[in-house]
Parts: sequence; C-alpha cells; structure tokens
Amino acid sequence: MAGPLDLIDTIIVLILENRSFDHVLGYLSRGAGGLPVEGIRDDPAWLARHANSWNGTAYPPHPITRMSFTDPPHGSRAIADQIGRVPAGGTPPMDGFVKTYATGNPAPDDPGLVMGHYTAAELPMYDFLARNYGVCDHWFAALPAGTQPNKLMAMSGTTSVVDNSPVLLPDQPLVYDWLTDKRVRWCAYQSGDYFPFFTLMPKWIGEIATSLAGEKLGVRGRFRRLKNFAEDWRKGATPPVIFIEPEYSDGPQDSPNDDHPPTAISRGQILVRDIYAALIANPQRWSRTMMIITYDEHGGFYDHVPPLPIVTDVKTSTGFLVRLASSGVRVPALVLSPLVEAGAVHARPLDHTAILQLLADKFDGGHPYSDAVARRQPFLSPLSAVLTRAAPRPLAPPAPVLAPPPPAPVGLAAQYPPARGAADNAQAMQRAGARMIADHPELAQHGLEHIAAAVGRGSNR
Repeated sequence: MAGPLDLIDTIIVLILENRSFDHVLGYLSRGAGGLPVEGIRDDPAWLARHANSWNGTAYPPHPITRMSFTDPPHGSRAIADQIGRVPAGGTPPMDGFVKTYATGNPAPDDPGLVMGHYTAAELPMYDFLARNYGVCDHWFAALPAGTQPNKLMAMSGTTSVVDNSPVLLPDQPLVYDWLTDKRVRWCAYQSGDYFPFFTLMPKWIGEIATSLAGEKLGVRGRFRRLKNFAEDWRKGATPPVIFIEPEYSDGPQDSPNDDHPPTAISRGQILVRDIYAALIANPQRWSRTMMIITYDEHGGFYDHVPPLPIVTDVKTSTGFLVRLASSGVRVPALVLSPLVEAGAVHARPLDHTAILQLLADKFDGGHPYSDAVARRQPFLSPLSAVLTRAAPRPLAPPAPVLAPPPPAPVGLAAQYPPARGAADNAQAMQRAGARMIADHPELAQHGLEHIAAAVGRGSNR
C-alpha cells in the first residue's frame, strides 16, 4: 500500500515573518464554528489566567483590528524574558510579552498590542485555508531566537548565529546543497523585484545574481521572481521542490508582504491567495502537491503554549558554545493539499526541521536528513502525518475574492522604526545587495537594475 508521500510529486514551502500562533490562528478555537485547535478561549477565567501584567495593569488576550504598529522585540534575550523564568520542575509561565514590548526601544504606543489576536475578518485567506485544509497547532520556531538563526534552522537544521547580525552570514550547507547532492531539482521564487534571504550568505550571491538577471532574458535559473510563478506552474516548468519567499520588510522593498510589523498582515493574505489561485489553476499538478505555510518566529507576539523541551547547542562562528534550553515560541502553520481533509487539525509537535525530514522521507528513502535534524525528531511528529487521505479530493475549493489592502501610510517606516534585530537584519540585507552589485557590476544595468537602484538609495541614507 502506497504511503501518503508516494502520492505527492511537488512540495512547496512558504515561510513568512514574525507572528505567533495565538496572534494569527488562535481565534479559530472560538465560537460555534470553531475548529479544535489549542487557541484562545472565550472563558473569562482562562483569559484572566493567561493575562500578562505590567505596571499594575493586566493585559489578557483580546481581538485587535489594527494593522500597523511598532515591531515587538524578538531577539534571544527578549524571548527569554517573554517565555519567563521556569520554576524547578515547572512550566514556562509565558508572562513577559507585555513587559518586553513596553520596555523595548522603540517603545510602543500601546504595550497591550502583543496580546492581541486577529479574527477571520482580518485573515480571510487563512480562515478559508484552515477550514478547507489543515492547521498544525503545535508547530514551534526551532529556536528561541530571531529571523536569521531560525531561517538557518529551517533551511539547514543547524545555525552558527543566535541573534540577527548586521553583517553577512557565515557560509554553511543549506537544503539547496542537500537537494542538489541528492539530484532533486529545486527552485526558489522571490516576491517583488529584489533578492531572496540567502543573498546574505556569500556562497549563493553569484548564482542568485545570474539567475535573476538571466530571468529578464527569459532564462529560468534556480532563483526566480514570483511574478513568473503562475506561468511556470501552468506550463509544468517547475521542479519537485519549490521555496517561495515574500518581499521582506527588512530588505529593500516596494510592497513588502511578509507580515513583519509594521507591514500590515493583510498584504500577506493577498500573497497567499495569489499563490493558491495559481496552484489550483492546474488541477492535474495540484492533485499531487503539498504546500506548507509557516513563520520563521513569533516576532514577540503572545502565545500561551510553552515551547518544546528541545535543547540546542549552537557553536557560533566565533567559537563560543551557546546552549538554548527549548524550542522557540509556537507559530502559525497550515498544510494545503488535496490529501488533507477539510478542517483537519494536526495537534502533534513540529518545528521547522520537520520540513527537512519531510524532504528526506520523500526523496531519500526516509533516512535522517542529517545528524542534527535526527536528534530533534524524537520530540516531533512526521510532517507527512498531516496527509491522511488515500486519494486526493477531486475538486479544489476556489480561492476567495479578497479586497486589496489599503496603501501603506506615507512615512510608515519612520513612524514605526524597527526593533533592534530587524534593524540588524535590514543592514545585512543592504550589505548583501551591495555585495551582489559589487561582485557583478556587469549585471547592474542588465537584469539587476532594481537591486542596483536600491543599493544606491541605501548608500545615501
């Protein structure tokens, strides 16, 4: 009898930025039509028990509609404070979210925003997907740390950094190398006209530059612009493994849609809707596809579920050994496939390295992806367990019509300056773009004009 992965030809991964499960999908447990996720409850006693206090005021979880606000702190020290001091033999209290936000730099106008959660009205695409496909309600960021280390864990299984840095990342093997070694074809699509995250790693700058420049001439390399995805998918010109990246708020940008504050979460809804619409427009390919949507880390937003007790030793590029005592905070995760039952909830634990082991289960006969990833898997469930149908559902629910998000307010970045970690990542992105143009000046006006202009703007700031 064939296993579920035997019915899958294409695996697609989209990792967005900086939101917690309670903040984005916690509302799904509320009301008469709720799903059985471990989310926000209506019970006043539950809300009071999970309130965070600061300066004598209690801030319980509550609905919000506000889209733009100051970026909460989400470096390793801030996250340790958010999770809270663990009593001997006890459970992390998850009680420091409001404190770290209120005392952060820049300070917010409303420290209670980190306790807020959206509802279906603000998240129409996620509400549609949750009710028509599957939610993973115990998916955790791999590390109690920020963007760079968690991106490395998701795309490598190891990291040599524990906090965002304003410089380029040390070279290390990525899933791109693993797939190439296993002779599995892959590509990465980037929303917008800039560059993907791993331009921060010098070993990839050359291929990214030539791929993006060549694409302007109609040549598809392994790094591509998302505006060409629908056509590639329709023509069958995509490989078995596809990574999709948003346009990053931390990077050079025209229309960021990664959900990283202060970017409105409504922009990410449009991104996901457009990808889904493209996928189901090719029913034959969609019938054998699995798409994973998750977030790199929680971004400082409250979640009530304690992290997983997975210890990670990080050997930094400077030779220090840092021991992290748990996973990161829980993040939103959805799995889309005709092999997922509508409204399914996968309640077993997962973290970002489950993606890597999924690829090994599919393309390497179930062998461990790596020793580092294998050490984490006893704490986690196989991601393939989300696929529970023996045959694909015959019809894909059509994508809902979404209203376009309002334009970002003029001066949004100045009104809501980034938290320290985001500022460091933005500097690293600027350096990566400058390195790309410096290494490939012949492409600055032959395919990389947008990036060259952005680098020029940044150098004059």
